[in-house]
Amino acid sequence: MYNRPPLSVQPMNRRLFLRSAGVTLGLPFFESLAKAAPAATNRRYAFIYTPNGYLQTKLLPEHLLTKNQEPATKNQELILTPTLQPLAEVKDDITFVTGLDRQFVPGTGVHAQAGSCWLTSSAPQETLDGGFPTNTTLDQFIARQIGGECALPSLELSTNDFADNKETRYFESISWYAPGYAANTEKNPRAVFQRLFGQGRGGPTQSVLDTVLASARDFEKRLGGEDRTKLGEYLESVHATEQRIQRAEAAVQRLGKPPLPEPAGIPEQRGDYLRLMADLIVHAFQNDLTRVATLLIDPERWDSPRMYHGVFDKPQNHHVITHTKGDEAKDKLAKIDLFHMQFYAHVVDRLKATGLLDSTTLVMGSGISDGDSHNYGDLQVLIAGGGWRRGHFHYEGKRPLADLWLTMSKQAGVKQDRFADSTGTLSELS
Repeated sequence: MYNRPPLSVQPMNRRLFLRSAGVTLGLPFFESLAKAAPAATNRRYAFIYTPNGYLQTKLLPEHLLTKNQEPATKNQELILTPTLQPLAEVKDDITFVTGLDRQFVPGTGVHAQAGSCWLTSSAPQETLDGGFPTNTTLDQFIARQIGGECALPSLELSTNDFADNKETRYFESISWYAPGYAANTEKNPRAVFQRLFGQGRGGPTQSVLDTVLASARDFEKRLGGEDRTKLGEYLESVHATEQRIQRAEAAVQRLGKPPLPEPAGIPEQRGDYLRLMADLIVHAFQNDLTRVATLLIDPERWDSPRMYHGVFDKPQNHHVITHTKGDEAKDKLAKIDLFHMQFYAHVVDRLKATGLLDSTTLVMGSGISDGDSHNYGDLQVLIAGGGWRRGHFHYEGKRPLADLWLTMSKQAGVKQDRFADSTGTLSELS
């Protein structure tokens, strides 16, 4: 169930609430099963989040580490540093953006704002969620703009498979509908498959919808004018669900067998788990089930050891390693970063193989640059596909990360002049 405070404290649009309430009530999204192959011109956006920053000495080129030369803010050739080596085969599809900044707001944990506010539309001083500047995130703005025709306006996934959840939603939620209103993430590939392709679970029947409508109309007689308006919007959402089911029934006959086997659950091997979730996103894009997706690799600060199969012979604690001195710890961090970079390269390859890369903006980054110092500045963002200019763009002088998000939102057609603490678009990227 979605993490939702009482509606009275939610500064959100009623239609958005009702649409989200439909999800909470278990109303499935089937609309896209009736759609034909997605048009090549449809834009898609996927955001992959890695926690705890990156080992800067292996990620950045030498001139940015030593400051021996003044870094340019214009396009430079992408240098394949040790961490970026897995991108060699897809180098011509990559845009590497470095030097962008965010501002940490005192009063909460240093990691808590890293992921929860990575895509936020609130400026640092706009703490609408207790001490947090969480707000509607970039992916949700884009989803409202381009996702209305899809079964799922957006898809939020996570590969945090720990059952003993220690961290709060502020450490593992990167997608937010509104301040304090985190989008729920799905962690089980089988559940994602069933949600996307409608296999293995039944949706609400027509009789259930008839009952809802009948009860609502009877209830309407006892409401005042404003509450009748609210109920009318709710009934509108019920009718939209009814239409989804009707289209789904027709689509089952057209699509037949789903494009991949139903997963048994969460794969044992870490790499297999990540790749399977990415493949589900790609299939969702292929079938136009959604055009916006987020994938959280792991929560910020997580203190449960994680097994990186094929990299280490025993579980490693990523967060603790970032605060451990010595060459051995740095070597481990470099291997974890390389593991994530290999995964990113895989997703780029999958999008290329399906012909979707040119229309898909695939982003990967972290909410802090250096996990040891908790540096919210000098952030690094990888972008593949989407028609962006290729190469390495470095920015100096406190250029906010929000400028990049504003640039992406405008590319998606979102009509807004500001995003969080943005100062303008990064026009040189487009």
